[in-house]
Amino acid sequence: MNLDDQLELPSYLHHTPEVEERLAAVKSRRVVLSIRNLRREYETANGSLVALSGISHAVHTRELTCVIGPSGCGKSTLIRILAGLERPTSGAVLVDGEPVRGPGADRGMVFQNYTLFPWLTVKRNVMFGLKMKGVQPVRAEASARKWLEMVGLTQFADSYPAELSGGMKQRVAIARALANQPRILLMDEPFGALDAQTRCSMQAHLLRIWENVDVTIVFITHDLEEAIYLADRIVVLGANPGRILEVIDVPLARPRHPAQFLSGHFLATKKRLETLIYSSETSETSNGSKIPGEAA
Repeated sequence: MNLDDQLELPSYLHHTPEVEERLAAVKSRRVVLSIRNLRREYETANGSLVALSGISHAVHTRELTCVIGPSGCGKSTLIRILAGLERPTSGAVLVDGEPVRGPGADRGMVFQNYTLFPWLTVKRNVMFGLKMKGVQPVRAEASARKWLEMVGLTQFADSYPAELSGGMKQRVAIARALANQPRILLMDEPFGALDAQTRCSMQAHLLRIWENVDVTIVFITHDLEEAIYLADRIVVLGANPGRILEVIDVPLARPRHPAQFLSGHFLATKKRLETLIYSSETSETSNGSKIPGEAA
């Protein structure tokens, strides 16, 4: 029997006045990202496969939203559509009221793999997007140095990716994405390849950055504790087809700290997530098809 089964946990729906006030403030802000009745189908050897169906959600300015769900539920498909790297079969994605028709500077993307240019120094990796936009070299370098300071890598500006740890590479990737000053930062399981200790450190780094930068974050993860620790709200996807099961307001105060992992509200939220995801996994059909680009 799990420890949380032996404890009398509060309801995950119960919020302290402080948390209620914070969540109300988040939801009162302007909607920056609107997802409207999104559907994505693929043609496979076994016929049509519906990866996503009826996905509708609104993300508010400076909100940190996590998306979780069982493997193969369409999380990566969703974020690729939000990034403009893939088109939906039907439905729409809007940023500041404008339809997304492809990649754009208003959205930055951080992948699980580090995607750094190994032949460029850390500083030049961060400068790359700015140079592509035609920013003068002096200004691009000054901006890169500012973002490297933000992620705590100033002393590694002239190092190459091969000389960095996994966590440091992801900090460079985050700095590179933020250097273009996107409205929205999209993160597809960015800490999934890191060891547990480095992952915890990166979560703390991300929260510090987000608290100091005017950016909205949509963060894909399969880690329930990570989602609860980071998010204002958690979008829970079910599988076959990928659809929203529930949107959970995280009942934890900010700023977040590791001691909250042991709180009743944290454990109650985790238990609810486990229930939703386990129920979704056990109800999956086994048609032998796999969503392209999704984890097995």
